[in-house]
Amino acid sequence: MNHPTTPAVRPEADSGLPSDILGALVEHLRAAGLTARRIRALRLGAQHFLAWLDLWSIPFEPVDDAVLCAFRRHDCRCSGMKGERHKMLTSDKRGFMTGALKLVQFLEDEGCIAHPGELDANLHHLDDFIARCASQGYRTDALCSYRSSCKHILIWLHRSRLSIGDVDAQTLERFLLHDCVCPGPFESPRQRLSGSRYDYPFRSFLRYLEGTGKVPVRSLTADTVSDPAMEPFGTWLRRHRGIGEKSIRRHTRLAATLVAELGPDPRTYDAAGIREALLRLYAGASESHARTLACTTRMYLRHLAANGACSPSLMGAVPNAITWRLASLPRYIAPEAVEDVIACCDVTKPAGLRDRAILLLLARLALRAGDIVALRLEDIDWRNALVRVCGKSKRQECLPLPQDAGDAVLAYIERARPRVVDDRVFLRVRAPHRCFASSNSITSIVIYALKRAGLEDARPQGAYLFRHSAATGLLRSGQSLEVISAVLRHRSMDTTAIYAKTDKPMLLEVAQPWIGGPS
Repeated sequence: MNHPTTPAVRPEADSGLPSDILGALVEHLRAAGLTARRIRALRLGAQHFLAWLDLWSIPFEPVDDAVLCAFRRHDCRCSGMKGERHKMLTSDKRGFMTGALKLVQFLEDEGCIAHPGELDANLHHLDDFIARCASQGYRTDALCSYRSSCKHILIWLHRSRLSIGDVDAQTLERFLLHDCVCPGPFESPRQRLSGSRYDYPFRSFLRYLEGTGKVPVRSLTADTVSDPAMEPFGTWLRRHRGIGEKSIRRHTRLAATLVAELGPDPRTYDAAGIREALLRLYAGASESHARTLACTTRMYLRHLAANGACSPSLMGAVPNAITWRLASLPRYIAPEAVEDVIACCDVTKPAGLRDRAILLLLARLALRAGDIVALRLEDIDWRNALVRVCGKSKRQECLPLPQDAGDAVLAYIERARPRVVDDRVFLRVRAPHRCFASSNSITSIVIYALKRAGLEDARPQGAYLFRHSAATGLLRSGQSLEVISAVLRHRSMDTTAIYAKTDKPMLLEVAQPWIGGPS
């Protein structure tokens, strides 16, 4: 079948397309002030695109990013396009696509190709978002990166004929995998798109739109997505168990996994089915995960029994995870190593002042990472040198604030803490100056401090390393387990008893010879 060089596209009278598409494009490019050489190159690319559309009988109306990508990857058999075929195979294909992109953009402006019509408004909202970020202290390079990343996604949404209100997690995955032919100074098609480069800025942009109410968008925050069927269980945990929101999310997630094994109808549960389901879930799980799963199962069955959905006797069918109580030694570092880690903080920088204050609180008061994240300015009683801590089960206790830790916190507040409305003591150094999202941030601070001190092999690498080290130091200095339990804020003395095993010299004095061992 022969195809003429000039495409045989014959627009219908009521289609709105110009009778001479290429001629109208050339006039548009001339009015834009392009040179004759540039116009010829763009006209040739547009002509090739029209020939390809005619070859495959593709109408103009559904032309979107997928059609453009198919044109870019096509095995060229278009009549009269031998030179263009060679250019397509030897170039980076971005210049090869420019003529087709210009034609599509021209037809969009003329109203010949349907699209959501949101691009200009979204770009205006993006300018407002960048201005707000600048007012919050973002660096210039971060602002440029945010603008480029969000603009790229907005252009791709426009070319894909998608509304920003319909964007979800799967849409972002599609963007990260798309074969980029987006017009503009974005990544080369040969480069792999970076998820972190786009994901966080665009999610921040969507949160901005959601907060201002300018555009109805979906929330893409993972923590807000939960199983509606588990909401009554979460409410029961919150009301009757008094545990934190993070623990509630963990228990509801595990309960949903259990329900997937047992089935949605609690009336069909029996002891054999519960044991078989848990044994399947125990397979390959760590000891701590198995214990948590058993605890979640008992609480979920107790919740069902309280509502009359199952028999209370089913709680006795939950098999215990096999663990040896007090079988391991708490791991710690020597007091000299603790001081070395604290001394490695660069107090000439805001991050160093903040990290030193955090490490001193962990080392002197044996706080948990969550205690540091939740600490507020009003929790510090400077006159009486006390700090109020809200630990597990929302129990509030006042602890004495040591001199060096108090001086470090005061130095951070006066010299390095950003002046923001948030009343949390410790904030992010980089804009936006928000509080830490979770205890993982404190863990990262400890890990980097250990690395600076040359203690990369220390375990566990987190706030609990300082907690274990503080308890061990108290024991070796002659303090009783009652004192250590009060400092660590343990409910039961049995929890504190594990630290009695860290005094190895005393253990050697009371150790008995092993039967059958060497004399």
